[in-house]
Formats: sequence, structure tokens, C-alpha cells
Amino acid sequence: MTARGAARIRARHPWVFRQDVARGPESDAAGAGPSLVAVEDPRGRRLGTATWAAHARLALRMVDVEGSTNAGRVITPGGTAAIVALVQARLPAACARRETVATDRDAYRVCHAEADALPGLFIDRYADVAVLQTASIAMDAARVELAALVREHLSVRAVIARDDGSMRDFEGLPRLPPAILDGGGPTRVVYRLGPNLLEADLLTDGKTGGFLDQADNHQTVAALAPRGARGLDAFAYHGGFALALARRGGAVLATDEDPAAVARLAANAARNGLARLEARPANAFDLLRDAEARGARFDVVVLDPPALAKRGGTAGDAAQRRMILDGADRAYKEIILRGLRLAAPGGLVVACSCSGRVTRAHWDEMCAAAAADSGRAVQVVARLGAGRDHPELVGVPETGHLKCWILRAL
Repeated sequence: MTARGAARIRARHPWVFRQDVARGPESDAAGAGPSLVAVEDPRGRRLGTATWAAHARLALRMVDVEGSTNAGRVITPGGTAAIVALVQARLPAACARRETVATDRDAYRVCHAEADALPGLFIDRYADVAVLQTASIAMDAARVELAALVREHLSVRAVIARDDGSMRDFEGLPRLPPAILDGGGPTRVVYRLGPNLLEADLLTDGKTGGFLDQADNHQTVAALAPRGARGLDAFAYHGGFALALARRGGAVLATDEDPAAVARLAANAARNGLARLEARPANAFDLLRDAEARGARFDVVVLDPPALAKRGGTAGDAAQRRMILDGADRAYKEIILRGLRLAAPGGLVVACSCSGRVTRAHWDEMCAAAAADSGRAVQVVARLGAGRDHPELVGVPETGHLKCWILRAL
């Protein structure tokens, strides 16, 4: 370990990149090498234990650090069995931290990787099914054993793997087709978020089936909306925000470009008896432009698009990264600007970004630029992130991706 890498670990950042590793095993769990390795500083002093990726840019993810007060902090290096033992030891604490979340819903994140001291492992629960995601080589090599462990510990009927996302790119893992890893039964599940019931197919729908990171924000926005509020949810997906708003008794227009998502949204509205929620397929950018041209006004406008600043380019390709961000900036600014123009006097605009590349400071600048061009005075009512089941580590911005700013257009 280089001196710079050692300083990073002592500052409690869990990631160490290739250039700060002086030497390590030639193989990792993908090639019969170790899953967990001991980490030492340049003078041979123990720093802790980490998962190991022999050929990836992100080489080490710390699972314990010397001097930490975490229970069971000293972890024995080893292979897949050591990973299973680590998860078995730490999963109960992660579950206990979600006890208050489980009182008003049966769908939530059980394990949030580094933030729950289980780097590279994500577990979501949807009623009686769990969804597993592995973002590190070490966790991926043990995923069959981990699925059995998770099924037993959570007492669910099935565990589904959703290892088809971009988070696996950091360690060069292939994106795999979704699959049932343990148990069985239908992959379509009805789950509860507060007063609403939603359905998702955990094998085929987006992300892990739903967007659980916004669940707390759904209820916060609904609580801020006046009774009978007219709502627009322009990137609605299965309708988390729209369903919560429709509970306030007003007419809500919810749109999505994906016809399958709109069908699911309409079924969710019917399931909850929300007859004033209209589900409509539409391109959000076109819809916002047309609504502004017609002089439409809403009491609440929700703008929660998919990640517009996607990862791309190589680590050293600054020009390509800048091009991606510039394009995302233009798109984000346009939708926020139009949302502010569509808001009735005193209306709320919920401006969200799930792009990890967009920092909170940059999101503030984006909202300020849109507000200035809108010609309206705009208040910041709240700056929110992911829900309490998606905890973020202090000083580790990579563990918190979501920005959800609630604005009021005066």
C-alpha cells in the first residue's frame, strides 16, 4: 500500500484504487484467488482487511479498519467461505437498522453495501422476495451461497439476482441476465409503500423492480401538497410519486415513455382505487413543452428522470466525460425550467437527479440557473436524498447518489 492509499484508509474511505496498491495477489476470487486480503501500510503495519480485485481499477474495498469500533472488526482473510462468514456476521445488524422502516412498508433496502460494512453487496426486500446485487468480484463469487443465506435470514420464498446494472463495471464484472438464485414462485410481487400497494416483476422491471430510494420522498412530497392538489409526474415509472399525490384528492397526470411502465402504473392506480390518476404514455420533454405552450398549471410538478449523466469514457478521457455532463446539464436545466413555468403560484417543483456524476453542489447550481431563467422567485423547501434505508457514509459521497430538491415557485 502506498502512503497515499494508507492515508485514504485511515480517513475511513473504503475504496483504494489500483495506483495506490504496491503489491497484491496475482489473482482474485474470479480466478481461484483470495476474496479477502490483509492490507498493510508502507511500513508493514496492519491497516485492515479488504475485498480484492486483482485486475480492476478499484482494487480494494475495506471491510474492517484497524482501530474501528465496529463489532467483529477483525476479519480473517480468505476465499468465498470468508465472505459468507462476513455477511452472516453483519447482516443481522443491517436488518436491525431497518426495523423502523418496516413499520410502514414491506419493501425496502436491507443492505446498502459499503454503508452497511458489506462492500459490493446490495439486498432489497419486496414483500416475500429478496433481490440480490453484487458489485464486487468477492461478493459475486459467493452469490449462490449468499442467496441461500439471505433467503434463510429474511425468511423469504425466493432470492432473485439483478446483476445486470452498471455498478458491476467498476471491477470489470460482466452484466448477467436476471435469475432466480434460490427458492421459487412468481417473480411478480405486490408490495406496500405506506398506504399504497404496487406491483413489480422483480425479474424484468427496472432497477431491482422499483425505485425504493425515493419511497420516503414520495410521502414527504404528498404531505407538503395541498388538499386537492393538481399534480404532474412527468417520469412516473410505476407511479410512486403519482400514487402518493393522488391520495391528496386532486387530479394527477402521470406519464412515462415506456408503455409497459404506463400499463403497470395504471394497474397500480386501479389497485388503490385512485380514479383521478391518469396514466398516459408520453415523452416527458415533449409533454413539458406542450403543457407550457397550452398555459397548463399544476400545484405539484415532479421531475424524476432516469440518470441523464451516465457513466462513459475511460478513466482518463476527460473530454468525453465533460461532453456527457454538458449534455446532461442541458437536459436537466430544460426540464427544471419548464417545471417551474408550469407551477401554479406557490406550487411545488420536485427536481431529482439519480446521476452519481452530478454532485449536490452542481445540482444546486443547476436549479439556481433554471430558476433565474424562469423569471420567478423560487424557494428551496427541502434538499433530500435517498431514504433512511439507503444510508450514506459521511465523507464518502459515492454512497449517496440521489438528489431530490423540493422547490416552491412564487
